[in-house]
Amino acid sequence: MKFNAGIPVIASLAMALFASLTPTQQAFAQVQKPYALPEGNITMLIPVAPAGGTDLTFRALMEATRKHLDKTIVVLNLPGAGGAVGLAQAAIKPANGLNINSYTSEIFTLPIFQPLTFSGKDFRPIILVNEDPACLVVPADSKLNTLEAFIAEAKAHPGKISVGNSGFGNIWHISAAAFAKKAGIELNQIPYNGSAPTVQAVLGNHIEAFVASPPEVASQVEAGKMKILAVMSDKRNAKFPDVPTLKEKGIDLTIGTWRAIGAPAGTPDEAAKVLHDAFAKGMQEKSFVDFMNGRGLTIRYMGTKELTDFAARERPVYEALAAEIKKTQKQ
Repeated sequence: MKFNAGIPVIASLAMALFASLTPTQQAFAQVQKPYALPEGNITMLIPVAPAGGTDLTFRALMEATRKHLDKTIVVLNLPGAGGAVGLAQAAIKPANGLNINSYTSEIFTLPIFQPLTFSGKDFRPIILVNEDPACLVVPADSKLNTLEAFIAEAKAHPGKISVGNSGFGNIWHISAAAFAKKAGIELNQIPYNGSAPTVQAVLGNHIEAFVASPPEVASQVEAGKMKILAVMSDKRNAKFPDVPTLKEKGIDLTIGTWRAIGAPAGTPDEAAKVLHDAFAKGMQEKSFVDFMNGRGLTIRYMGTKELTDFAARERPVYEALAAEIKKTQKQ
């Protein structure tokens, strides 16, 4: 009886002790539940047309990550103006962890070429997924079948060679312009809404060449429909070991794309961590690894902190390059 009678007294003392704690101390004393994203679907906004390298990479990752988020992930393509249309929409989505988007160098370069409603400050990086170099591509039956022939023709007829890209301010526009500057040539750049439409333009003989990443043209090259003249990297591409680098040809240029997942700038740290951890697991799924390897797409991981630092270093480099290209185009 004495033991039973003591229980209310002990409980009262415990309640009195808890009540004496500050609100902060009470919060730590309580059992903390794991952070959970709000109810609803996750929307992944991709600002380029379907079937290009960016679209394929993120769709494969979303599929591999679904089971790690236990949520429906809706992929939405919103192309236009080199990615500016989609990114402008992504920047104003609710920052609640349910909205994510393609986070690439275009976030920094597009505002240089046109007045836009967003800037790099409107997004926060979550996780780096992929990195690939740029390459110069022509139809397989083109008379410009070597880099030397291409440059010679461009020098003989300035501005005559039409080169497709994924929109002004897009990385492939920047890459082509940087190549032209380094090579001392002038090209006629034609914008499209992504790599896939650009491929079709080349196959339809609407343009003479274009710049993309090797994986985006791998199937066409292997089918004998296209030829890569050079890759813009420090070393040759493992999938196309016979293709020279620009540096081997005396042109000192290394440039390409990196693809990451971002979110609106106000997205809470807890939500960013949930997203990062889920996508990091998705990147390790066999389905994603096999897809990327099969396509020749390079997997490159960076966590949120490392990617944030990386983007801070990359931003002024790409902004300066874009500004220089824009200045040159005006002259």
